[in-house]
Amino acid sequence: MITDEAPFQAITARGVRKVYSTPSGAVEAVAEASFEIARGDFVSILGPSGCGKSTLMLMVAGLEPATSGALTLDGLPVAGPQISAGMMFQDPTLMPWRSVLDNVLVPVSMRRPVEADDLARAEHLLRMVDLWQFRDKRPRELSGGMRQRVALARALVTDPRILLMDEPFSALDAITRDEMGLALARIWDTTRKTAIFITHSIREAIFLSDRILVMGRRPSTIIEDIRVPFPRPRTPAVEAEPEFNDLYLHLKASIHRTTPAMH
Repeated sequence: MITDEAPFQAITARGVRKVYSTPSGAVEAVAEASFEIARGDFVSILGPSGCGKSTLMLMVAGLEPATSGALTLDGLPVAGPQISAGMMFQDPTLMPWRSVLDNVLVPVSMRRPVEADDLARAEHLLRMVDLWQFRDKRPRELSGGMRQRVALARALVTDPRILLMDEPFSALDAITRDEMGLALARIWDTTRKTAIFITHSIREAIFLSDRILVMGRRPSTIIEDIRVPFPRPRTPAVEAEPEFNDLYLHLKASIHRTTPAMH
């Protein structure tokens, strides 16, 4: 049983380091990362470009091995790809010959025959992202935002324990990006998945997150771990609060301190 005294730690990192071997020598992508994420927390990672945010997420997913340190999910060591993780990337990577519904069901069909419960869950998710009426369309018939909503439904169709998102909205225009943020917040309020979200948008991170980790420039460490003080559910009105702007300015200054000046 999970008690109020000790929230269950879904993700734990202890001194995680990643060094890549390249023809020109070793490249240290992540110098040291230590953190805990409680079950059901939504945590964003901010930091300058190239600081190792994506590398850290890939290690959590088991798609990149850590050079040293320890990573655990639900108390078990990460020792390979985690089938319990749903993932979203900058590119929705939909299969162009499949319908919207079939694209959502890909993670299921790759493992076993699709069953009635899977179809019911896919329908539920497509209704949540307001795409059920487009279930028979092909990706080329959808806008960029619609394709990313399909990708979000696909990431959740297997009911994963954790949701990992690597700048999934970065290619969208500002209005569509805001709409996607609202859709993700609404779905998260319903599912309460443990989530890691990589973004370069400070406002997006504050609006969506329970906590924000700030990474310094490569070879990176986590330089701040900040809990977002605003209650849920949130509406865009929260961005007008003075505390929101104060936190925005604090995070902006923290990131800029880690970024070398341009000459």
